[in-house]
Amino acid sequence: AVSEAASGDALLLADEPAGADSIPDSAESAQLAAMLQAYIDEAESEIIVVTAYLIPTPELGVAIRRAASRGVRIRMLTNSLRSNNHTAAHSSYRGFIDDLLAEGIELHEVRAEAKDRALYMATPVADKHLALHAKLLLVDDRLTFIGSANLDPRSLRLNSEIGIMVDSKELNSRVREIVAVDLEIRDRRHGQI
Repeated sequence: AVSEAASGDALLLADEPAGADSIPDSAESAQLAAMLQAYIDEAESEIIVVTAYLIPTPELGVAIRRAASRGVRIRMLTNSLRSNNHTAAHSSYRGFIDDLLAEGIELHEVRAEAKDRALYMATPVADKHLALHAKLLLVDDRLTFIGSANLDPRSLRLNSEIGIMVDSKELNSRVREIVAVDLEIRDRRHGQI
């Protein structure tokens, strides 16, 4: 049997667990965040973010603005108000929408009653609501990060988070295809615009 695994170089990214004398919301507690920001700073053409909670920290906001100012296309997918299980998190995200859009970032939100929710749920779906829980970052056409961290202050400054960054054009392409429907991307190979 032919393996369907994508090959690539993987790097584990993780926060060191906080010690008893650690200061919350310090550089010591934001190791993974700093690594992700460094990858955002390396982006040359495109960044795709999928996160259940999107509340950019000041440092992340600066990295995103730097990327946008270099002409990097940035697309983000997060929960809408109805698909979000934390109203306070969504309220905080709403405060960033105008700034993100002004930077040219393309924002997409999951609809709780999306017509294509059967792609993600077992049937019947009529009485079910869709919500996003995935957390991933695609940088250009080769880097793929999948992990536990949302792009919000709790994940980036307080929690100990973990994920894997894979340098693989093949994996990046496969993940891109999976999120394409959520970002309203049409695949030319299948005759769509």
